Amino acid sequence: MKKASRLFPYLLIFAAAILLLLPQIVSKSTIVGIDSVFHMNRFYDTAMQMKTGRYNYFLSVFGFQQSARMVNPLYGPLSAYFNGLLLLIGGSWFRYQLLSSTIVLFLSGATMYHLSFKLNVDKFNALVVAIIYMLSNLVMAWVVGEQFTGWGAALLPFLMISGLDMAKAHRVRILLLAIPMTLLLQTHIMSSLIGACALIPFFFYGFYYSNNRKKMFLNAISTVFITLALTANVWGGMLEVYSKNKLLPVAPQTEMASDSIALFGKHVFVLNPIYSGIIIFVILYFIIFWKKITLISHVTFLNGMFFLWISSCLFPWNTFYKLVPGIAYFIQMPRRFSVIAFILLILCFGMIMTEKSASKSINLLKLVTPFIAVILVFLQGSTLIHQGVKAYNSPGVLYNDYNVHYQSYDNNQLRNSLRSRDAEYAIKALTKATPDYLPIDYKVTPTNYFDYHPYGNYDQRIIENRLPLKKSVNTKGNLKLIYENNNGNKTIELPVIKYHNTQIYLNNVLQKNVKTSHIGSIYLNMKSGKNVIEVKYQPEHWLTILLWITSISWIILIGYFILRLLKRGVKYYSKK
Repeated sequence: MKKASRLFPYLLIFAAAILLLLPQIVSKSTIVGIDSVFHMNRFYDTAMQMKTGRYNYFLSVFGFQQSARMVNPLYGPLSAYFNGLLLLIGGSWFRYQLLSSTIVLFLSGATMYHLSFKLNVDKFNALVVAIIYMLSNLVMAWVVGEQFTGWGAALLPFLMISGLDMAKAHRVRILLLAIPMTLLLQTHIMSSLIGACALIPFFFYGFYYSNNRKKMFLNAISTVFITLALTANVWGGMLEVYSKNKLLPVAPQTEMASDSIALFGKHVFVLNPIYSGIIIFVILYFIIFWKKITLISHVTFLNGMFFLWISSCLFPWNTFYKLVPGIAYFIQMPRRFSVIAFILLILCFGMIMTEKSASKSINLLKLVTPFIAVILVFLQGSTLIHQGVKAYNSPGVLYNDYNVHYQSYDNNQLRNSLRSRDAEYAIKALTKATPDYLPIDYKVTPTNYFDYHPYGNYDQRIIENRLPLKKSVNTKGNLKLIYENNNGNKTIELPVIKYHNTQIYLNNVLQKNVKTSHIGSIYLNMKSGKNVIEVKYQPEHWLTILLWITSISWIILIGYFILRLLKRGVKYYSKK
């Protein structure tokens, strides 16, 4: 019975996720959002690597028009393979989307529910907190837009569990901190950095009151080294690539204030009124009852308020951008910081609703208010799903077609491609010229970024390059291209991207001093007749060692948990 009662809240969270997705399930609609096409190419690439057994960790040899560009090693490598596995399991983009959306919704709700216990929130209000967070725009960004911040938002409550444990128990539990940080770094680096910043107040609070500061400090250092070992592929890959190449950053946001949040107003990202109401209520409650509230709740509230401030239009982002222009690339959208504010302030809301009052009417109000809040946010989330379904059945098919090029204007054919078990069908029908991480030969600044037309150049040189090439991937995972030249010796531009350690073989001869365009596409002199080009990536030796360290570290970690489960099983049956 105890196990059933423990599982019941998680079953309710799962049921809420399925209920939310029900319109999409019934209509068999695929919601193609602002980042869908980009991530579809990432996951198709890893799915095909796993399906064929022809792995290339560094280059895109199946996705992104088989251009050998680099994306996954620099953008959540482990999560890319996990999502590729989901695509293989689902078999189509529609089924993949249902699987991934269900996981993100359930994960965000389950981790938030568990986090609530750290502030002694009762089961009912913990469930309320979980569903309210699960249906926030931060998590729903994945469900309706396939923005990867949604995966980060789903994992961050898991990291905050370790933060509140640090503050309350005045300790650092090594694996409780290392595992969520590792998962975040392997998924979404920006979310991991935001989460790390949010841990700082909890760590110092716990450290100040700790009776064994030395142990707490040494555990924190141990956590860092374990995390570094488990993520050596991430930071090692970035170190190697960025040290040898000048890469194009993401498109800058020079008007940063316009991408900040506000509780109300115009020309900014205005929060849903329900969430604005919850935040205002929490702020007023803490101001009025400040002296009666526990110190740990003060730290949680102030931490949440700090992140609310830096994510809002009240922070002087435009002035800050003028002082440090690089933040236009690095931070890009200040509203990203609101994820911590949402987690901690919604958590405070649950704590407030849990407190019992001497007045029966107030207790009744505290019972009714969270229930109404859940209904309203569920209706709002359901509206987003219905809008996505409506878009799928409209002439345009896509929920957001910003910068997407339709290679097929047959709407029924496009819908079929999203439901087809041939996942390549859809990524050929829809293309998007996202030039992030291309190797460039010019100095880029936030003000001159678009002067070189990176989007247009990538579209022209890679996507729209119509050379009659036969493309395949050999058993070593290298890209192979065959070009039949019937016009005598000539130099052609191939739709292939070259990085510093990319090796180009033409008819089994390694080509040195290969000329490239300013976005990294290559020029080769072709002889008359058949030309065979092989593209491979040769990493530095030290990076190969780091990749082995990552693999061994994960094997040890998984083995440790298997041994723990076996010990528990033996102990359980020996008692019986």
